[in-house]
Amino acid sequence: MDASSTPSTPQNATLNRDELQDYLNHHLLGSRSGVRMFRTAADTWRGTPYEAEFKELTDQVSQMQDRLIALIDRLGLKQSRTEKVLGKAAEVAGRLNPVNLTRSKTQGMTQVELDILQGALQGQIGMWQALVRLAELVPDGGLDRESMDTNYRRTRHLQDEVRRISEETLGTRFLT
Repeated sequence: MDASSTPSTPQNATLNRDELQDYLNHHLLGSRSGVRMFRTAADTWRGTPYEAEFKELTDQVSQMQDRLIALIDRLGLKQSRTEKVLGKAAEVAGRLNPVNLTRSKTQGMTQVELDILQGALQGQIGMWQALVRLAELVPDGGLDRESMDTNYRRTRHLQDEVRRISEETLGTRFLT
Protein backbone atom coordinates (compact mmCIF):
# COMPACT_ATOMS: atom_id res chain seq x y z
CA MET A 1 0.00 0.00 0.00
CA ASP A 2 1.34 3.46 -0.84
CA ALA A 3 1.09 6.56 1.32
CA SER A 4 -1.89 7.94 -0.59
CA SER A 5 -4.13 4.96 0.06
CA THR A 6 -5.92 4.17 3.29
CA PRO A 7 -6.40 0.73 4.71
CA SER A 8 -9.93 -0.53 4.83
CA THR A 9 -11.40 -1.09 8.26
CA PRO A 10 -12.72 -4.59 8.83
CA GLN A 11 -16.41 -4.64 9.68
CA ASN A 12 -15.81 -6.32 13.03
CA ALA A 13 -12.75 -4.24 13.97
CA THR A 14 -11.79 -4.02 17.63
CA LEU A 15 -9.45 -1.65 19.39
CA ASN A 16 -5.93 -2.88 20.03
CA ARG A 17 -6.03 -2.08 23.73
CA ASP A 18 -2.28 -2.50 24.24
CA GLU A 19 -1.50 0.03 21.51
CA LEU A 20 -4.22 2.39 22.73
CA GLN A 21 -2.89 2.16 26.29
CA ASP A 22 0.64 2.93 25.11
CA TYR A 23 -0.59 5.83 22.96
CA LEU A 24 -2.66 7.39 25.74
CA ASN A 25 0.15 6.94 28.28
CA HIS A 26 2.57 8.77 26.01
CA HIS A 27 0.10 11.63 25.70
CA LEU A 28 -0.38 11.63 29.46
CA LEU A 29 3.38 11.93 29.89
CA GLY A 30 3.41 14.92 27.56
CA SER A 31 0.47 16.50 29.32
CA ARG A 32 2.26 16.42 32.67
CA SER A 33 5.04 18.54 31.25
CA GLY A 34 2.48 20.70 29.44
CA VAL A 35 0.63 21.63 32.62
CA ARG A 36 3.91 22.72 34.17
CA MET A 37 4.82 24.75 31.09
CA PHE A 38 1.54 26.64 31.38
CA ARG A 39 2.20 27.33 35.08
CA THR A 40 5.60 28.66 34.13
CA ALA A 41 4.06 30.87 31.45
CA ALA A 42 1.84 32.40 34.16
CA ASP A 43 5.06 33.21 36.04
CA THR A 44 6.53 34.77 32.91
CA TRP A 45 3.52 37.07 32.61
CA ARG A 46 3.30 37.89 36.35
CA GLY A 47 2.16 41.45 36.95
CA THR A 48 0.39 41.76 33.59
CA PRO A 49 -3.20 41.15 32.53
CA TYR A 50 -1.97 37.96 30.86
CA GLU A 51 -0.98 36.40 34.18
CA ALA A 52 -4.64 35.72 35.02
CA GLU A 53 -5.25 34.41 31.51
CA PHE A 54 -2.37 31.96 31.79
CA LYS A 55 -3.56 30.84 35.22
CA GLU A 56 -6.98 30.13 33.71
CA LEU A 57 -5.36 28.34 30.75
CA THR A 58 -3.31 26.28 33.22
CA ASP A 59 -6.49 25.24 35.01
CA GLN A 60 -8.11 24.28 31.72
CA VAL A 61 -5.06 22.33 30.52
CA SER A 62 -5.02 20.53 33.87
CA GLN A 63 -8.71 19.68 33.42
CA MET A 64 -7.93 18.23 29.99
CA GLN A 65 -5.25 16.09 31.64
CA ASP A 66 -7.84 14.93 34.18
CA ARG A 67 -10.16 13.98 31.30
CA LEU A 68 -7.37 11.91 29.75
CA ILE A 69 -6.70 10.14 33.06
CA ALA A 70 -10.44 9.48 33.46
CA LEU A 71 -10.58 8.05 29.93
CA ILE A 72 -7.66 5.71 30.64
CA ASP A 73 -9.37 4.58 33.84
CA ARG A 74 -12.82 4.24 32.26
CA LEU A 75 -11.41 2.06 29.48
CA GLY A 76 -9.78 -0.16 32.11
CA LEU A 77 -6.32 0.68 30.83
CA LYS A 78 -3.32 1.04 33.09
CA GLN A 79 -1.14 4.06 33.66
CA SER A 80 2.43 2.99 33.06
CA ARG A 81 4.61 3.16 36.18
CA THR A 82 7.54 4.17 34.02
CA GLU A 83 5.43 6.91 32.46
CA LYS A 84 4.46 8.13 35.94
CA VAL A 85 8.12 8.42 36.95
CA LEU A 86 9.01 10.10 33.67
CA GLY A 87 5.97 12.32 34.12
CA LYS A 88 7.30 13.60 37.43
CA ALA A 89 10.62 14.37 35.77
CA ALA A 90 8.77 16.11 32.93
CA GLU A 91 6.86 18.20 35.47
CA VAL A 92 10.12 19.36 37.03
CA ALA A 93 11.65 20.09 33.64
CA GLY A 94 8.57 22.04 32.62
CA ARG A 95 8.82 24.12 35.79
CA LEU A 96 12.47 24.95 35.22
CA ASN A 97 11.55 26.50 31.86
CA PRO A 98 14.85 26.14 30.01
CA VAL A 99 13.26 27.99 27.08
CA ASN A 100 12.79 31.29 28.92
CA LEU A 101 15.11 31.24 31.91
CA THR A 102 14.83 34.97 32.57
CA ARG A 103 11.00 34.92 32.36
CA SER A 104 11.29 37.84 29.94
CA LYS A 105 8.15 39.04 28.20
CA THR A 106 10.05 41.11 25.64
CA GLN A 107 12.64 38.79 24.15
CA GLY A 108 12.52 36.27 21.33
CA MET A 109 12.67 33.43 23.84
CA THR A 110 9.21 34.41 25.04
CA GLN A 111 7.95 33.85 21.51
CA VAL A 112 9.59 30.43 21.51
CA GLU A 113 7.82 29.68 24.82
CA LEU A 114 4.45 30.66 23.30
CA ASP A 115 5.19 28.61 20.17
CA ILE A 116 6.00 25.56 22.31
CA LEU A 117 2.73 25.96 24.24
CA GLN A 118 0.84 26.01 20.95
CA GLY A 119 2.76 22.94 19.78
CA ALA A 120 1.95 21.04 22.97
CA LEU A 121 -1.73 21.78 22.45
CA GLN A 122 -1.44 20.69 18.81
CA GLY A 123 -0.27 17.30 20.07
CA GLN A 124 -3.37 17.04 22.26
CA ILE A 125 -5.58 18.14 19.36
CA GLY A 126 -4.12 15.32 17.26
CA MET A 127 -4.82 12.80 20.01
CA TRP A 128 -8.46 13.85 20.44
CA GLN A 129 -8.92 13.82 16.64
CA ALA A 130 -7.57 10.28 16.49
CA LEU A 131 -9.90 9.24 19.30
CA VAL A 132 -12.90 10.78 17.52
CA ARG A 133 -12.04 8.73 14.44
CA LEU A 134 -11.50 5.55 16.46
CA ALA A 135 -14.89 6.08 18.11
CA GLU A 136 -16.41 6.20 14.62
CA LEU A 137 -14.52 3.14 13.41
CA VAL A 138 -15.25 1.03 16.50
CA PRO A 139 -18.54 2.31 17.95
CA ASP A 140 -18.59 -0.33 20.69
CA GLY A 141 -14.94 0.22 21.67
CA GLY A 142 -15.72 2.35 24.71
CA LEU A 143 -14.83 5.69 23.17
CA ASP A 144 -17.73 8.13 23.22
CA ARG A 145 -17.50 10.09 19.97
CA GLU A 146 -19.29 13.16 21.36
CA SER A 147 -17.01 13.34 24.39
CA MET A 148 -13.90 12.92 22.25
CA ASP A 149 -15.12 15.66 19.90
CA THR A 150 -15.91 17.96 22.83
CA ASN A 151 -12.38 17.46 24.15
CA TYR A 152 -10.99 18.12 20.66
CA ARG A 153 -12.93 21.41 20.44
CA ARG A 154 -11.91 22.45 23.97
CA THR A 155 -8.25 21.90 23.17
CA ARG A 156 -8.59 23.84 19.89
CA HIS A 157 -10.05 26.72 21.91
CA LEU A 158 -7.07 26.63 24.29
CA GLN A 159 -4.68 26.74 21.36
CA ASP A 160 -6.61 29.67 19.87
CA GLU A 161 -6.27 31.54 23.18
CA VAL A 162 -2.49 31.04 23.29
CA ARG A 163 -2.27 32.14 19.65
CA ARG A 164 -4.31 35.27 20.46
CA ILE A 165 -2.00 36.17 23.36
CA SER A 166 1.02 35.57 21.15
CA GLU A 167 -0.36 37.87 18.46
CA GLU A 168 -1.40 40.58 20.94
CA THR A 169 2.05 40.68 22.54
CA LEU A 170 4.20 40.10 19.45
CA GLY A 171 5.11 43.76 19.12
CA THR A 172 6.66 43.84 22.59
CA ARG A 173 9.26 41.40 21.38
CA PHE A 174 10.01 42.34 17.82
CA LEU A 175 9.09 45.98 17.26
CA THR A 176 11.08 49.02 18.34
